[in-house]
Amino acid sequence: MFAELSWELADQRLTFSGELTRATVARAWRQRDDWLDKDQGKLTVDLAAVDHVDSAGVAMLLQLKKYLMQHRCELVISHPSQQFDAIAEVSGGASLLTHV
Repeated sequence: MFAELSWELADQRLTFSGELTRATVARAWRQRDDWLDKDQGKLTVDLAAVDHVDSAGVAMLLQLKKYLMQHRCELVISHPSQQFDAIAEVSGGASLLTHV
């Protein structure tokens, strides 16, 4: 089975659907410039429709936070799964990823 990840951007909310995993993050990361309006102050990443996440997915969001900070933009995570929170906690990234 081929892992898929899609995204939709509307009103400073980036909604991921599918798998946020090692198999999908490289392609998604190449599209990061499309996720940022240079005038926005905050980007909310909605994970409600993410079926599976692994450490690569958490790492990508940590890198996205760093990337957005360089553009004076805040990253907020919405609807993280327990799996996401557990991986973020174990990796030491939980305190860096703000939830709503």
